Amino acid sequence: MTAAHPNSDKPSRQKQNKAPDINLEKVVARIQQMMDPKSTVTHNELLEDRVGNKRQCDVVIRGHFGGRFVLGIIECKDHSRKKGPDAIEAFSKKSENLGANIRIMVSKKGFTKQALQLAKHENIGCLSILPTPSEQVGFSIGDVWYGIISKWTHVRLEIHFALQSTPLPTFDANTVRWKGKSVGKWFLRELFTKYKNETKNGQMTLTLKFTEPRIMEIEGSEYPVDGISCHAIHIYQKKKKWVSWSGDAFYDWHAGQLKIPANGTVVGSAIETDLTAWSDYDGDIPQAEQYNGLMRAILYDSQKWDTTEDSEVPDLASL
Repeated sequence: MTAAHPNSDKPSRQKQNKAPDINLEKVVARIQQMMDPKSTVTHNELLEDRVGNKRQCDVVIRGHFGGRFVLGIIECKDHSRKKGPDAIEAFSKKSENLGANIRIMVSKKGFTKQALQLAKHENIGCLSILPTPSEQVGFSIGDVWYGIISKWTHVRLEIHFALQSTPLPTFDANTVRWKGKSVGKWFLRELFTKYKNETKNGQMTLTLKFTEPRIMEIEGSEYPVDGISCHAIHIYQKKKKWVSWSGDAFYDWHAGQLKIPANGTVVGSAIETDLTAWSDYDGDIPQAEQYNGLMRAILYDSQKWDTTEDSEVPDLASL
């Protein structure tokens, strides 16, 4: 890491500004060593360039590839803004004079678009370490998680009596039974299984019309019934939540992907288990083949039918 003003008359301020850079160098060196355990990784080392000048290097990588020695240099920038093309240009010349085979710049704040374009032309990798949840670095590395809320509410039964007048203006739906079994459970099973993928909001009605009047038990008494309707309101909402990653990894700005060492640990930010607290989302949820992030999740808040209740469900479909 080269000082911007080597002849500055404010050494105390230089020392204060350098401390964060040293910490970044150590983090980068540690992660890089995890990325390639067979290489030798050092930080804050002086190397001699091709004209004999000693140049300070933040992180130095030494290894072999195809039987040949490989020298890599990583420049670390722990500054208050994105790095621009000037920083890339200076590092390109410096690393060229040092004969580096691998050239990487790590910026805690990221890079400008112009810097990334120049770095790609100069074959310089542009990386960032993953920010911790408490850091304000101007960007967040993460993935969008999606949530789907699908619930049936306000479920009620309507009895179509085989009588000229309705004998019961009101009744408890839990008392409607066929051969001793709850009729309501049959409709709930239909809603939770056959219509579990329903995406429309609003009221839905399921109606069973019997081939002939059937004697149903309602409120403890028996009545002839032509059919039964179930009315329910469906709630369908799509949600999204940004999950940021932190831990032992680099973010590659050119590839748009994380680089995680084999033994690295990456953790996600906290998320609410209550999907109603997530942001509303009205777009399409990407398919698996459209996704290239670290981890995508689709969480569901929906009602599921308990199959152990099947024996308590009457056979109404054959009536």
